[in-house]
Amino acid sequence: MHSALAALRAFVRARQRQPAQPGSDLAGDGPLALACSGGADSTALLLAARRLWPRRALHALHVHHGLQPCADAFAAHVRRLCADWGVECRVLQARVERRRGDSLEEQARLARHALLQRAARAAGCAWLLYGHHADDQAETLLLALLRGAGPLGLAAMPAADCREGVWVGRPLLGCAASSLRAELDAAGIDYLRDPMNEAPDLRRNRIRRELLPVLAALEPSWRRTLGRSAQLCALAAQRLRDEAARDLEACRGAPGLRLRCLLDWEPARRAEVLRAWLRQLGLRSNAAQIDNLCRQIEAPTQAALQLRIAGARLWREEGWLRCAPASSGSLRLPAL
Repeated sequence: MHSALAALRAFVRARQRQPAQPGSDLAGDGPLALACSGGADSTALLLAARRLWPRRALHALHVHHGLQPCADAFAAHVRRLCADWGVECRVLQARVERRRGDSLEEQARLARHALLQRAARAAGCAWLLYGHHADDQAETLLLALLRGAGPLGLAAMPAADCREGVWVGRPLLGCAASSLRAELDAAGIDYLRDPMNEAPDLRRNRIRRELLPVLAALEPSWRRTLGRSAQLCALAAQRLRDEAARDLEACRGAPGLRLRCLLDWEPARRAEVLRAWLRQLGLRSNAAQIDNLCRQIEAPTQAALQLRIAGARLWREEGWLRCAPASSGSLRLPAL
C-alpha cells in the first residue's frame, strides 16, 4: 500500500508545517477516527494508518443507512476486517427521512457526516480521516461546475478543515482510485464494491463512466489538473468568506441583519454576506434561493418579504432581515 501510506505521511508532514491551531497536531499519540465504508479507498487508508501508527488507538466508524439490501453485509464485512486487524470498530445507525424536493443521496451524505463527527468527538478523537481520493475530488469539482457553482462549490473537498471541534482530513486526495484498488488486489486484501456506484441514474456515476474517460484522453494528468483548479478556487473562496465575515459583523444585530446596510452594497457583496449569515445559522442555501432573497430585499419596503430556506422562515421587520430557523431538520441522529 505504497500510495496510501506515502500520501498519509505527506499529509501529516503538511499539518506540522502549518501554523499551530488547537487540536490540529495529527502527529501526536491521541486516538484517531477513520470513516470506514469498507470500499477500496477507506480500506487502503485504514491499512496505511495501522502501518504508520501501529500502537495508536484507531477507531473505525461505519455508517449503516439501511438504504440498500446489502447494508447489513457491508457492516459485517467492516466488523470482520477491523477484528482481523485489531482495530476498534463502531457501526453507527442512521435514519434518513426524505422530504419533498430533497435528494435522498444528499440527505444520506449529511446524515453520514454528522454521525461520524459526533462519534469521533465522543471517542475523544481530534481528527476524523476520510478516504476520498483524486477521482472523488475531480468528480466533485465537475458536479459543482455543472450546477453553476461559484468559487466555494468549485473548491470541492478541502484536504483539512475543522468542523464543530473535530478536524476532518482527506489524506488521499492526490491518489488515483485505480492505484489504490490495484495495490489492494496485489496484496490480496478484500474490499467492498458498492452497487450504488453502478446506478445509471446518478449523475456522479455517469461522470465517472462517460466523462472522465474523455478527459483522460484529452489530458492524461487530469487528476492533478482538476485538483489544482479546486485548490485555486479554495483560495478564492476563503478570501470571499473572510471579506463576508467582516461585512457580516458590520451589519448584524440582535434582531438579524440591517437592511439599510445590505442595500448599500452591490449585489455580489450582498449575496456573500447573506450566504455567510445563513451558514452561521446552520442553513444550507443555493444560488437560486440567494438570488430570490436579494430580489426581495431590493423590493420596496412595503412589499412583503416572506420566504423559506431549508425549513427556516425569513422576513422583513422594522428595518431588519430576520430569520426563525427550523425547529428540526430531516436528519434524525440517535444518541451515541
